[in-house]
Amino acid sequence: MLVVSLEQVRLRTSAWVELHAWLAAAARGSQDAGDAGDAGDVDAVLRGAVRGYAAALEKDDRDEALGLATHALAPCVDERCAREALLGTAFAKPFLAALPVFLDKRWTARAPFARGGIEAARAAIGAELEPLAERLARDLAIDWPKEGVPVDVVSDSPEPGREAPIRPLMAARGSCFAGSGTESIRVHDARVLDCVLAYAAAGAGGRSMLASALGREVAREDVSRAWIALVVHATAVTITAWEPKHVSVLRRSAVAAMPEAMEWLLREWPSRMRGEAVADFAKRYAAALKTKER
Repeated sequence: MLVVSLEQVRLRTSAWVELHAWLAAAARGSQDAGDAGDAGDVDAVLRGAVRGYAAALEKDDRDEALGLATHALAPCVDERCAREALLGTAFAKPFLAALPVFLDKRWTARAPFARGGIEAARAAIGAELEPLAERLARDLAIDWPKEGVPVDVVSDSPEPGREAPIRPLMAARGSCFAGSGTESIRVHDARVLDCVLAYAAAGAGGRSMLASALGREVAREDVSRAWIALVVHATAVTITAWEPKHVSVLRRSAVAAMPEAMEWLLREWPSRMRGEAVADFAKRYAAALKTKER
């Protein structure tokens, strides 16, 4: 595992999360499970694991099972922890079958991509991180930990489930880092900063009074999706206030999955930014979500 600590976030990557993301991406058709040049039996093991992940993800339209598995794997600092983290889940058998092959034949080649993403994120983040994170934490009512919030970076993240707002992980070879030759450095940095803060805040729901209030208002299976959509919008607003030319790639993804909810947030989020009570905003947001779902 590699961890790079900044003031408000800790960027990290590990072989187990990389494998988990890769198998999920291949299961959803956005990655190939085999690379040219390896023995056929290696590819056979990996492709078998992909089939297992495809079965596990078949009905995971909101990425709930995928997200829980990722959350269990992410803190692991050794292989033993990684082997135990997914026990009891539908991912356990294919993950355990693929892990030794991946560590022996694939991780060395893939590690530089994820680590390169961490370096690119670190290069894009400057002194603006602290005030922007503080503003976002205030609006989302997050008690931001002093040690920073972890953000996992992988080479490639799976496509989001049909009803999931964004990809489950920040990808070094994804849209967060893919810029154009005509954009300014500040616009590029704003896009990276948006992604880092959004994934950090999404993972900090357990420390948010607003997330807790939302959890009391919506069905259990809707909480994660509603919270992520809210975080994505709030982060986009925060970063756009710093760089007006910024266009959030995460918000664009969330709009595709939850257009009416994101439209509601566009209209109503300013009320929370002006100090609307956490409980009141959560009730209104939950009511809007329920109306849109009917």
